[in-house]
Amino acid sequence: MGATLNCRNFASTMRYVTFLLVFVLPGFSGFAQQFLTGKVRNRAGLDTLVSVNVYNTTQRKHKLSDEKGNFRIAAQPGDTVIFSCVGYQTDTIPVTAAMLGTEFSVLLDLRSVSLQAVTVGSLSNYQLDSLERRQIYSWIYEQEPQPVIERRRQGDGVGVELNVIPHGSSEVRQRLQLKKRIIREEEQHYVDFRFSADYISRLTHLQGDSLKQFAARYRPSYDFCRKATNLDILVYINDSFKKSKNSDQ
Repeated sequence: MGATLNCRNFASTMRYVTFLLVFVLPGFSGFAQQFLTGKVRNRAGLDTLVSVNVYNTTQRKHKLSDEKGNFRIAAQPGDTVIFSCVGYQTDTIPVTAAMLGTEFSVLLDLRSVSLQAVTVGSLSNYQLDSLERRQIYSWIYEQEPQPVIERRRQGDGVGVELNVIPHGSSEVRQRLQLKKRIIREEEQHYVDFRFSADYISRLTHLQGDSLKQFAARYRPSYDFCRKATNLDILVYINDSFKKSKNSDQ
């Protein structure tokens, strides 16, 4: 009898503790999750920067700025947040209470580099940038979740049917979405490299808006650029330039 009462008392106590954890404690400001939010821009032109890596080193949490440069990451006063992006100087921000709950703007400075002659078709510069991007976004690629495999016997009782069930947590879904986004952007960087404005201008002598319009109109696909030789790219630009001149006539 005494053991039964003790079990009941224990169960009642646990329900009370659960109630406190779920309904009461989150109401206190000390337990409320806070966020550092804002927009990342290029200091020189104040253009918004996409896919900037935002890393809270204190809480070991990562986020990326979105297509409009906006970011939102969990943070508390005293945390340290690092903003990094290929081609820009890394900026380290100590978080203060005044930053939380307001829009905090981050301005990144372009990294000063010594300009060197680049041989068209050489992948050295692109590979360096690609390696840096891979390092910045390593957290997206690391510790990839393994799918859950469900084993069920077939109707005749012979053999085993395997069904791969994707991991359903929001964190895993977000990681997969970010990985797809980074891969798409990496592909666009590669097209930019092979179909660069500088190379187009040297071949066609286009400048300014005319160059931008031509590059946008005749921009090749990633698959084409991966398979194309340097000569293929040259022929493609020349043929496209002839088409553009004929269409203008």
